[in-house]
Amino acid sequence: MGGSIARARGAAAYRRAAQAGTIPRNTVAPAITGTAQVGQTLTVTNGTWAGNSATYARQWRANGVNIGGATATTYVPVSGDVGKVITCVVTATNSTGSASATSNASAAVAA
Repeated sequence: MGGSIARARGAAAYRRAAQAGTIPRNTVAPAITGTAQVGQTLTVTNGTWAGNSATYARQWRANGVNIGGATATTYVPVSGDVGKVITCVVTATNSTGSASATSNASAAVAA
């Protein structure tokens, strides 16, 4: 009986060690909410990530092009964004590595 307990403990320790060394993996994509209109606030969630604890960085994009300095959880479209769709790339980083996932696209930004 003692051997089976030791094997069970060993397997649990192995699973914890394997998970601790896992690069973040996106399981639910980031999501943008809000009204895509000049002056209205858009907000992005980080989504859901598997793997050990991570920190998150964001990069907002208009028609797939990075918007300079737009790295917060919120973004307020400006007149130059009119007619463009907005997305946000969220990058999760832990001690093992990093991975990125792109949010849903907003509607085209209205004036």
